[in-house]
Order: sequence, then structure tokens, then C-alpha cells
Amino acid sequence: MDYKPADAARACNASPNTIRNWCRDYAAFLSPGASGHGGDRLLTDRDMQVLQMIAQLRAEKMLLPEITARLREVTFGDIAPPGPSAPPSTLQAPQNAQDGLQQAQGVLVALQALQAQVDAIREATGQYRQQRRDNVTAFGLGFIVAGFLFLGMVLLSWLYGG
Repeated sequence: MDYKPADAARACNASPNTIRNWCRDYAAFLSPGASGHGGDRLLTDRDMQVLQMIAQLRAEKMLLPEITARLREVTFGDIAPPGPSAPPSTLQAPQNAQDGLQQAQGVLVALQALQAQVDAIREATGQYRQQRRDNVTAFGLGFIVAGFLFLGMVLLSWLYGG
């Protein structure tokens, strides 16, 4: 049976936009139809299981890398989790064009998932650095203001207190 993001949103107690983001971020664990490339985003029963587990792990405050690691440990339905790349000697050539296309789509989905992870790490790192710069700037400005206040108090006591 095929589901839409709204169906998954209800099952996972999340918004449809969150489901679309998860489909992008965890594409390596979902069917090609979950990507939405070339038409409507359609989710399988297995996709629903994966998304429900993601929702559970998010509720436990896990972040994307931790969730990805956990999803690699679990087998959902008839498709095993993605693992390390097979050595070249064990790779099999596609039997026909359709198999080759499916393999290429699988590689593309895996690359997109990796790119999403890299982007998330870059964004998180950038936000941390910006927050740190803001804190240092605020501290420096506070120090300067405190210095001027102290100087003002000294001048006032010198002028009026004698």
C-alpha cells in the first residue's frame, strides 16, 4: 500500500513538512518513491516503519548521525539497511538496463543522503561558531561599558568628592 506524507505525519505525530525533511535526510533507508523525484512522494509500508522509528528516536532527543547509526543496525521488512560498500570483486553488473537504472538511482539516493548529512553538520558547526562569536562580542562590549562606568564614577568622585 502507498501512503502520502500526510498519512505518515499522522502516524508519526509530525508535520508533513517534517516527513518530507526526514525523507530527504534519511533517503538511504527509504524506498525511491519516498524521495518524490519525478512525481508525488509515495511511501511504502516499510517506509512507514522507518519513519515511525525516526519519530521515536527524535522523541528520545537523538540527532541525525545517531539516528543514522541506529537505523543501520535495524532491518525493516524485506530490505536490509545500507551497509559499507561491497569490495569491487563482489559487485555484480546489472543484468539489464532496468537493473542498472535502479542501481544508479540507489547510488544517487545514498549520495543525496550523505550530502544532507554534510550540510547538517556544516550548518550546526556554523551556528555554533556564530553563537560563540556573538558571546565574545557581547562580553567585550560589556567589559568596555563597565570600564566607562568605572571611569565616570572615578571622575565624578574626583570632581565632587574631592
